Amino acid sequence: MMLRSVTLIPAVLMALSVLSTNNLTPAQKASIATRFASEVKYNYAGYGQFSQDYDSICRAELQSLAETPNDEDFGRRLLLLAHRLKDGHTSVSWNADVSVAPFLTKRIGDRVFVSEVFSDEYRGKGVARGTEILQIDGMPVIEYGEKNVAPYIPSSTPQWSAFYPFSSINLTKGERGLPLTITFKNRKGKKFTLTDHRDSPWSIINPDMSMKFDVLQGNIGLLKIPSFRASCFDAQAFTDLFEKQILPTEALIIDIRDNNGGNSQIADFIMQFIAHDSIPQGAWTQPEYKASFASWGQKWHTDTVESQSLIPFHKQYPDLPEYDKPIILLVNSGTFSAAENFAVLFRNAERGKIVGVPTGGSTGNPIMIDLGWGYYGVICTRHEKLADGTEFIGAGIQPDVIEEETESFFFGKDNVIEAALKELRK
Repeated sequence: MMLRSVTLIPAVLMALSVLSTNNLTPAQKASIATRFASEVKYNYAGYGQFSQDYDSICRAELQSLAETPNDEDFGRRLLLLAHRLKDGHTSVSWNADVSVAPFLTKRIGDRVFVSEVFSDEYRGKGVARGTEILQIDGMPVIEYGEKNVAPYIPSSTPQWSAFYPFSSINLTKGERGLPLTITFKNRKGKKFTLTDHRDSPWSIINPDMSMKFDVLQGNIGLLKIPSFRASCFDAQAFTDLFEKQILPTEALIIDIRDNNGGNSQIADFIMQFIAHDSIPQGAWTQPEYKASFASWGQKWHTDTVESQSLIPFHKQYPDLPEYDKPIILLVNSGTFSAAENFAVLFRNAERGKIVGVPTGGSTGNPIMIDLGWGYYGVICTRHEKLADGTEFIGAGIQPDVIEEETESFFFGKDNVIEAALKELRK
């Protein structure tokens, strides 16, 4: 089975005030930047679709990059240069001592909330799931994120840029020990401020990202898949879950909101349990360079690869029953990479309605390049479409039913799940 998408979001996308030294020489900075630009030219799947000449952009900015006053400024400028490509799987990273506050966040509309807390100390100070974040370092939280976080996170779509910088650990990421002042508001409306030095102990080191299954009223199954990473998935456990708990349900809701990907083989595996028939997959393209053709003056060639259909397991193994009940898929702007591949398969299979808001709009096999001196480039090598040829890279998978999340997400009554239940009752 061919690997289609592995999420490789760089571990260090932005390290505020981490690279204040000036260890790199101008020649080394120039080498790092030109190596990245060269690798983009040969490997980036969207290169021919870029509206500007990236070579010209890099040449125009090379001198100012090489003459940056310190490594911190160089890193920022290099990230901005990489993100001119507008691809969620194409960026740069470097080695740095970066840490975060011990909680996760999530944006709902124009507000940001704590979604999980991993510190007994923070819980004792009143920080809980659903606590709102009002300000960071004296700035309104949305303004802070748009200025200090969003430009340094690779993005293919406006919805990913609006969502992901305010989600997960991104808002508080920075140099270990560097203080961050955060103003919160609890459910009763009380405001309080904490200063975090990005060195607080975590009571939970490895949050549980495994699948969860519940049965809702009316014998409707709810399968939540937080991640498609291989470390979070057990194929035999899912097979047992399918046979013993999913098959007896009258309908199924699959929730892949906030799932930023992993290994697309896992997405394929799950879809083969729930598909009615063979799942068509669109052809995909990759850049292909041929030295002899270049010597004859021919431009870059794009190689098109036809994808084989996926065969459902009930057609491969007659003893395995077909799941022929209705299914609803829940997505949001945090549905990304391999999770987006799952949404693509679901749409291609015409397996049911998709409910939520447009997905993150980025997938494709990324390649990691050593740029030297502790810097790395990550470049998307594969461009995919839906089976009917519809573009979703740079746009996202469009839901059949638009339902934006509300703060009820944190307080036990998820309005998107309620919308899915409403669709199943029709």
